[in-house]
Amino acid sequence: MNVLSPWFLAGAALIVGPILFHLIKRATKDRIRFSATQFLKESPPKLQRKSRIQNPWLLLLRCLIVALLAFAFARPFLDSNIPIAPSVSPPNALVIVLDTSASMRREGAWEIAIRKTIDQLEKLESQDRLSIISASNTARPLITFDRWKDWPPNERSVLAANLLNTLEPSWQSTRIDDALELAIAELEQLRDNSTFDSKKRVLLVSDFQKSSKIAGIAGREWPEDCILELASIRGAQAGNTGLRWLGWTGDESSKRSMRIGIQSSGQLEATEHTLSLFDARSGTALGDPKTVYSSPGDDRMLLLDIPENAEGPFKVELTGDAEPFDNTLFVAQEAPRNISLNYYGSEENADNSKQSAFYLKRATAGWSDPIVSFEQGAKATKTSSPSSNVIVIDSELDRDSVKTVRSRIEAGSNALMLISGTNRIDSLGALLNETGWSTRSTDRDDSRLGTIDFQHPAFALFADPRFSDFSRIRFWHTFAVNPPNTTNASIIASYDDGAPAVLEATIGEGTVTVWIGDWAPQKSQWALSSKFVPWLQRLFEISVGGPDQPNMAELDEVATLFASNQSSWKPIDANTFSSDSPTQPGLYQLQTNRTERWVAFNTPIEESEWDTHPIEDWERLGAPLDNPFAKPETMDTDDSDRRFENAVELESQQQLWRWMIIVVAAMLAIESLIAKRLQTRKNGIAA
Repeated sequence: MNVLSPWFLAGAALIVGPILFHLIKRATKDRIRFSATQFLKESPPKLQRKSRIQNPWLLLLRCLIVALLAFAFARPFLDSNIPIAPSVSPPNALVIVLDTSASMRREGAWEIAIRKTIDQLEKLESQDRLSIISASNTARPLITFDRWKDWPPNERSVLAANLLNTLEPSWQSTRIDDALELAIAELEQLRDNSTFDSKKRVLLVSDFQKSSKIAGIAGREWPEDCILELASIRGAQAGNTGLRWLGWTGDESSKRSMRIGIQSSGQLEATEHTLSLFDARSGTALGDPKTVYSSPGDDRMLLLDIPENAEGPFKVELTGDAEPFDNTLFVAQEAPRNISLNYYGSEENADNSKQSAFYLKRATAGWSDPIVSFEQGAKATKTSSPSSNVIVIDSELDRDSVKTVRSRIEAGSNALMLISGTNRIDSLGALLNETGWSTRSTDRDDSRLGTIDFQHPAFALFADPRFSDFSRIRFWHTFAVNPPNTTNASIIASYDDGAPAVLEATIGEGTVTVWIGDWAPQKSQWALSSKFVPWLQRLFEISVGGPDQPNMAELDEVATLFASNQSSWKPIDANTFSSDSPTQPGLYQLQTNRTERWVAFNTPIEESEWDTHPIEDWERLGAPLDNPFAKPETMDTDDSDRRFENAVELESQQQLWRWMIIVVAAMLAIESLIAKRLQTRKNGIAA
């Protein structure tokens, strides 16, 4: 026997009323006065014996009525008659977004995050769904709803825990908004592919750095009835100091210094640190260490001198900080790429403003990368440098020159050939080892570029509509080139009459770019246009591996800055090159098109900041927060709610209170009859 509303049992205390009523000896209501007693002094009667309860059976009946009525209002039920029904609540759809950025490498943080995640796994029922997403610079699903469903129900928690235990934080920054976008997409996919309703919950396990990206969820429409819970992670240390790269001072001809940024956040336990410079290859210290003092909120710069004979690459280390994951800075010096330009044409052309070579030489003179050295030669000879990266052909070629130039292109050099007259078409055919090249006269003496392949690397920088207008550049020539039907050359730009303007052909490992027309100002406006120098620089950059790439970068930028499929990497402590892109901080040798240089990758500086996002930021972004920090419901709470729901169900089915009310009504009728009979007997005696 149990009761649904036990507080009504307090009404049984009203039993005191009938007991007091029976204990009170009431005085006679009717008084008869005699004439002989009117001169006597009135005095109350004296009791000769103690008061006793009158009519005890009637008192017992009245007390039983009060107690039974209170018990009926308490809504009793028999919990042993019907078994407690299991919970019939809808299944849970839980998406756990796990922060795997570099800041989670702080002492103790990752272990706490994994433990909180595994705790959630143990509370899931067989009908529940789970998805886990890692959040760093890119969001990546670790476990999808479909994969969780395919696992055997009794092995799901173990398999997921094993996967989490093998996971490690990355060295990248934090993009929480991208991970939440993926979590929302998972929930929407579950809704589209499922017929059952589910409770939707997203649990974000993170240290919530203020520098983490969350603005992307602004205005995002969340699934209906979805809540977001924030599980905040704290490491063993309350403060941190990190290093950042700010650039160089001076130039290669003078004494150079590194500009090192020192950033502190949180509550620091130590404010005195030591900054040291090392040769990264040998590990030798370069100069004496510097003592550095920092305080919370500092973001300042200091200069670190480079010894005169030091070539690098370098390593800068900060000691004295309790969190070492961001206390090493790798530094690689600039390595400009050199191009030896071998010019085949008249020597006087380079100094004659009416010739194409004049503009070619001056356009390449001020480049910092690649650095072009202009070499003149009327013909290719055995003394010409075979290491030339770019060959410019601005004249007819004899048989020996064709043979030499072609062998260099086959070995990997790139060539630019100017067809400024009909007499050079035979040299082009001989260079390509093709027959059938010819020229034809045209009546048009004012042409413009019409069709351009902006997907080609040489013209890709003009693909933006703001820069793709070539219609203002005029060309004055009266011939056109007819390529053979089976040529290896492809057209990447045409004039407005359909005649080829720029062609490209592959010869061995190199390429030859053919420009049909003259660059001299009296023949075209091309050399004087704003597009000439950018186009020429991009063409020369292709010969040394593409556009200039930085020698210092953060790990977030590997995919965007170094996306070439021809790149190979070798860590400083390795012996062989690999096509695998760097995934952790360090110094790497980058090999592209037979050129090698050092590249340094460092931890994103924002991962050193430990101040957190206030809860107001999430509210302003419209996130459906359940509470500021995740407080998972315990199994005890779930069992209590389930028992209460079952108790209500049992009580509504049994309705014992109805029978008790009927019994109380019958007892009241009996009590009324007994009380009436006693009163009648008393009145008879008094008469």
